[in-house]
Formats: sequence, structure tokens, C-alpha cells
Amino acid sequence: MSSPLISICIPAYKADRYLATTLASVGNQTYPNWELIVVEDGSHDRAEEIVTNFAATVSQSVRFLRHERNRGLPATRNTGIEAALGNWVALLDSDDLWKPDHLESLVRNLNRDPSAGLVHAGSILFQSETDKILEIRAPSPEMTANFPHSLFVGHYIIQPASVLLRRDLWKKVGGFDPAFRYVEDRDMWLRCARAGARFAYTGEDTCLYRKHTAALSTHAPEMAEAAAAVFDKHLDWEAIPHGLRRRLAAETWAAAGKLRQRKHPGLARRNFQHACATDWRLDWWLRAQVCALLAFFRPSTGAISP
Repeated sequence: MSSPLISICIPAYKADRYLATTLASVGNQTYPNWELIVVEDGSHDRAEEIVTNFAATVSQSVRFLRHERNRGLPATRNTGIEAALGNWVALLDSDDLWKPDHLESLVRNLNRDPSAGLVHAGSILFQSETDKILEIRAPSPEMTANFPHSLFVGHYIIQPASVLLRRDLWKKVGGFDPAFRYVEDRDMWLRCARAGARFAYTGEDTCLYRKHTAALSTHAPEMAEAAAAVFDKHLDWEAIPHGLRRRLAAETWAAAGKLRQRKHPGLARRNFQHACATDWRLDWWLRAQVCALLAFFRPSTGAISP
């Protein structure tokens, strides 16, 4: 069986609280041929100390890199992958965890399907505050059979920390897009699929994804806008029916508008206008007019960004 060097890339920003636990799950891997690259994204916290302490406990190569100023998650992922020595990159966020056989399972599946460009496991989502299991994200046989349609509509969900990615594929599609502050992973998987990459699922749930409930609700409008921007970016993907592409893009812009309309009617108006420009509906047009009136009496500032 082939045993390739796996480059594990961890972006870290204000990662003090969970990083040591995450690194411990790396150290517990049954697959031994890996290197670790941690990239600290301008927060200048205790990450370097934590990584140095971990490096003293393992025989594998451990490197610590730093952005002097914050550049965002996509750029930080790219920095780590650029520094990778392996042909395969395992993604892991600074607060997520792996079961001990995670890498071994990924490599075993890679050996079974060497044509794959992306291999991923299923993910167990747990609530950070309570450790309660919330759901398991893994593709059903129907989702796999309906790929890439299932990926485009959001049914086939791949958590970054579950992924083993061919480095040449990352380079081919241009890496993670720094324009996205949220859902940059979804855009990346879509670009990989559009490039003809084969996706392989291990059939095992070996990734533990930490879900911060409060943070997700706080950033819901921005995440909706980013998801809409991803749909816009892939409106020309002919593998997906034209009507579906337009409908999902418009509905997601409208959903972002509904999240914005109470506190930021000016931004909400722009979201509804964008939805109407993509797939006009009377309800969205009326909401845009109402938001325009609200914004006149209570103006808000800010730009829509992915």
C-alpha cells in the first residue's frame, strides 16, 4: 500500500482555547507519515508556544508560520498549502478534531481510488458549549449518485477538516479565494468539481466538527450573502440546469435581505434588488421598496461582501 507524505495545514486565528486539543488529535493519528504546518493569521496570541510544545512530543516535522497582519481564512489556508512538501494536503481547523484513524482511513481510500483528487470523511458536528452531537454530515448514496447537482444545491456537504486534497488540484483551480470571508470551502469544492476532479467518500465519520452556535447566529447575514455570491460565481456552470442556477442564486440573495432588513434596510434593499435582477419576483421587489423607505429614515452603511 502506498504511504504518501500528508501535509496537515492548520490556519490559526485567536486559537489559544482549542489549539492544544486539536494538535493532540493530530499526534494520536495511527498513520505516521505526516508533516504539520500551522499558520497564525495576525492575532499574535499563544499559538506559537502551543505549537512549539506540541512539536517536542512528536517525531514528525512541525512548522509554524505567521502572517504579520490578518489576511483571512482563505489566504491563511493558501499559505499553509504553498509551504507543503507533500503531494496531498489534509485540512484541519484549529478547533476541530480527528479520530485516531482519520488519516489512515483517508489514505486507505486513496489507495483504493488513486484517480481521486479529493477524498473526504463524514463529519460529526458537536456543540462546542456542551459537546452534544448535533448531526452527522455524510453523503447518502442518492447524493453521491446525483453529484455534482447535490454539491451545487448544498445537500452534499463537505467539512474542510474532513478533506484530503491533491495539492496539484488546489494549484489547478487557483487555491482558496481570498475574496470570501465565509463559505470559501463551498466555493473551492465547486471549482474542484468544475475542473473535473473525482470526489471520493471514505464511508467513515472520522472528523469532529466543533460548532459555535452563538458565532453562527451572529454572522448569519454575512454567511447568507457569501453563499449568494458563490451561486453568482457559478451561474455559468452548464452541468447544472440553468433555471436552478438562477433560482438558487436569487433565493439566497433574498434570504440575506430578510436577515438584513430590520437592522440594515439599506443593505437589505441591495440584496433584494440583486435577487430581482437574477430572477424577478414581485414579493422581493416590494420588499426592496419598503427597505428603501426604511433606509431613508434610518440609513445604514456597509458593503455587501462575500
